[in-house]
Amino acid sequence: MKKYWKTILISLVIVTTIGSYYIQATGASKNDLPFKIETTSGNKEEIENLILEGSYQSGDIYRGLYISKDGSTNWMNQSSIDRLVAPPVPLMFQKYIQEHRKFMRGKELTPWKYFEDEARLIYTTDPNNGQKVIQGNLFTLQIDILDKQTNNSSSFEINAPARVSYDRMYVNDVYVENEEIKILVTGYLINGGEDLHIYTVDENNKVLEHDSIIAKIEQEEGVRSVIRIFNDFRKSQNDMYYLYMVEKSKYRMADEEPEIISSHMYLYDNINNEVEEWTIPAELKPNKDLMILHGAEIFIPVLSTNDLELNRFNIERKQWEAPLNFNYPSTVNDKDVPFLQIIDDKLYFVNRVSDGNSFFIGDLRTGESLYEGKIINENRENLDTDYSLNIQQFHSIN
Repeated sequence: MKKYWKTILISLVIVTTIGSYYIQATGASKNDLPFKIETTSGNKEEIENLILEGSYQSGDIYRGLYISKDGSTNWMNQSSIDRLVAPPVPLMFQKYIQEHRKFMRGKELTPWKYFEDEARLIYTTDPNNGQKVIQGNLFTLQIDILDKQTNNSSSFEINAPARVSYDRMYVNDVYVENEEIKILVTGYLINGGEDLHIYTVDENNKVLEHDSIIAKIEQEEGVRSVIRIFNDFRKSQNDMYYLYMVEKSKYRMADEEPEIISSHMYLYDNINNEVEEWTIPAELKPNKDLMILHGAEIFIPVLSTNDLELNRFNIERKQWEAPLNFNYPSTVNDKDVPFLQIIDDKLYFVNRVSDGNSFFIGDLRTGESLYEGKIINENRENLDTDYSLNIQQFHSIN
């Protein structure tokens, strides 16, 4: 019997795996979630090429969804075997892979590591591939560049000594201007603490020009310190400014909110390589978690039961503009956090209401309501009423 134990064990694993595959496949067909966008008012063309990326959760059931006017696709509805053979590809990367399969091979599908313009597609790895690096030792940044016209690619490495010892370092964004590649990196120190770097690389000479620390926090006993960035890095875009906060808070009882000791906002100008402190008005501080930076403007939404007030600060003019007011009801409580995203000067807003999720599109230039609708489930009798539908991103598909 001992002679054949390996064969028996392998056979059991194969049978179990195949059985799990068909059980999951059968379960998947029974758990389709027919969500769709239903128009209430406004221009239906606003959602003609729009896809909402989100997730559905009820108890132990979790599904990743793409929702459109035509219905929903359960993009995470795969068996464990399928996920190993061909993991789900995020929607925004499907075109990249179709058009530049060779260049995309082996790369992480995270938008903040990419830069794209009409001529090039640029990708960078995490410093030292996200692994620990000791003070004084060299870490490596790899940069890959694709010429979209010829489909030829090149790659080079930047090696630099670590100023301190890092447990890990992660890329937040890639900015390119005037043949300079700027890489925004968060570093987590081995002895606690965190810093925010701008690594500036000369694209032609392939050398590191500058290593600038634009924020740093030290570990303090009983104090929680964070660096939070308010840019939307879910899209590959060339942000002229970075808006970030350095905040310290003191731990209190488990059921109490931490006491904020200090909180400072900063703007980094990528063109001029300058950092300046930015002050948020006291009356808007309670709404800072929903703050959005878009282009050269900072938007701070204030929600009420009948209104969405969008406060806006123009960075270049250094002044607050007249707020935009959209007459649109919203749920205002700590449990249901609305989702807001700005794309091409339009505000996209999804909010939980009593009978589902409402959906709104507004014009940021005119303050006009462009579209109102709902995200509905066409098969309500088979849907658990105690569920959560979370929208994480909007995609405009042309």
